[in-house]
Amino acid sequence: MKIRSPMSRRPRANAAALLATLVAACVSGAGAAYAQSAPEGADPALYAKIPDAYRDGLTAVYDPQYPPSYYIDEGGEMAGYVLDFQKAVATKLGIPIKAEQAKFSGIVAGILGERYDTSAFHNTPERQEKMDFANITRTGTSVMVKAGNTADIDLYKLCGHKVGTTQGGEQFLELLPKLQARCESEGKEKIEVMVFSGPNEGSLAVKTGRIDGWLGDAPYTGYIVKQSKGTFEKTPTSDVSGFSGFAFRKGDPMAELFKAALADMMDDGTYQAIMEDWKISELAIEKP
Repeated sequence: MKIRSPMSRRPRANAAALLATLVAACVSGAGAAYAQSAPEGADPALYAKIPDAYRDGLTAVYDPQYPPSYYIDEGGEMAGYVLDFQKAVATKLGIPIKAEQAKFSGIVAGILGERYDTSAFHNTPERQEKMDFANITRTGTSVMVKAGNTADIDLYKLCGHKVGTTQGGEQFLELLPKLQARCESEGKEKIEVMVFSGPNEGSLAVKTGRIDGWLGDAPYTGYIVKQSKGTFEKTPTSDVSGFSGFAFRKGDPMAELFKAALADMMDDGTYQAIMEDWKISELAIEKP
């Protein structure tokens, strides 16, 4: 049997090392070239990391019937705070992001099947099994009151007050029982709960003084406040329960790049400006 000496393996090892060095140099050179050609407003370091498959952009998809996340505005265009974040991320990355419409029931399957690249919705443990998320905001419940908050209420100051919420919603089923138990433990009057079919009826009840406050999903409550032009406001404290963000196929490198772009936006104030504009600052996260 002929035994190959360690010395006889060196030329092949050296050749492999040389090839690896050349490949790394080519990749590094390409990245540097991309960084130098980054579009105006883009972060050159992030633009250089865009995979070739996404150099021409990517496709986001939304079901535009969930304001303020995404909806059709008076001009017939898709709008919402998610769309504002999408535009800002596209600028940071230096690539176009096209927004398409689809029913929510088919969006996750559409992303996993590579028909679409991303969407934005609640980040849940079940979805994390197949998807990676770049979180945008927290989610939860806020209290909406008439401007001026003459009843002087807040999330933990509802005992003895008339409060409205949606029949069968999370606030009715989960949050209010906890708040009622808190009132009881503190020896205070119970919350007088009134149920409505939805936030449109609830906001009218707040406006007319039928109820002191409305317990609703924080983003949508913020949307009502924004659209009311001074009729309503939100109280200082919200019940924060989860996160929502941009969702991608598991292992898609764009999730990390979106995350980095959002971090840049937090550093330059763009993130905070969007949150404030949509009246959801209390749902801001410290880092994506």
